[in-house]
Amino acid sequence: MIFPWHNEVWQRLTQRRGQLPHALLLQGRPGLGKSALALEFGQALLCESPRPDATACGACAACGWFSQGNHPDFRLVQPESLAPEAEDGEGNTKKEKKKSDQIKVDQVRALEGFLGVGTHRGGLRVIVLDPADSMNVVTQNALLKNLEEPPKGTAFILVTSRPQQLLATVRSRCQIVTISQPALEIASKWLMNNDSIKSESEAAALLNAAGGAPLAALKGAETAAVQAALLDALEDASADPLAMAQQFEGLDAALVIGWLQRWVMDIFRAGLAQAAHFHPQRQAQIERIARGARLPRLGRYEQELRRARALAAHPLNARLFLEELFIGYKAAVQ
Repeated sequence: MIFPWHNEVWQRLTQRRGQLPHALLLQGRPGLGKSALALEFGQALLCESPRPDATACGACAACGWFSQGNHPDFRLVQPESLAPEAEDGEGNTKKEKKKSDQIKVDQVRALEGFLGVGTHRGGLRVIVLDPADSMNVVTQNALLKNLEEPPKGTAFILVTSRPQQLLATVRSRCQIVTISQPALEIASKWLMNNDSIKSESEAAALLNAAGGAPLAALKGAETAAVQAALLDALEDASADPLAMAQQFEGLDAALVIGWLQRWVMDIFRAGLAQAAHFHPQRQAQIERIARGARLPRLGRYEQELRRARALAAHPLNARLFLEELFIGYKAAVQ
């Protein structure tokens, strides 16, 4: 899918279709649709009858294989945790052990066989690694050889929201394509096409809370009630951190950390006599909390949240993980 804010990047990429570098790095903040763009571009590169706007036709044999996930000249390399759930013969999801959140070195090494043979259709060979930052140092080093000496007609597309997690040697072998945050008008108009968004003011509030990222804002609409309950608990000076951890244990830890980070940032801004950026509708409550908070302590807590984000994908104990976050918050604002 090409989102409206992708149009400029899409035109730049497709205008150079015949002279593309062997590796692209699509980077930008979460919630901008980078993964969708990478797949759309990958399909377009493999399409045998592209449309005038360079998008895939959706009707040729190559597009048929791509949509079914079995194009012989395409590989999508991603963590096991992002792969579709396996089903048994009766259509029920199989219960499996916890899947890895990393792209493993064996997955990258397996590409050598794919790269060692000619293409089946005589065209390009496309590999998408998403998210590229889920590779550890060993895996990235295994990828380097292929990035340095790729077979002719090979296109790597790496996708990341955290380019700083990639080795400098990996980044240097890619042409960087930055996906920018769209203008408020474009993002708001796109959100308004969704049936769950009822008004421009609601769209603006969701975009505010999501830092301007449209897909994150749409996800926010789906979790608005739960987020509001969490913010209510954060406002309540008497709320018990242990009870809060129990109440929100089922949520994705990274989502909770994101909400906490934006909330803390608004408290910090209020402490500096600035208006709330993410939660302007809660300005009065935020100012009340800021009056009792110490900014140095709040700053240290924000650093703790950054460190916690790195562990959010695989906490050893979700309840204890959230307990520490909420205990830390209470200590920072009281």
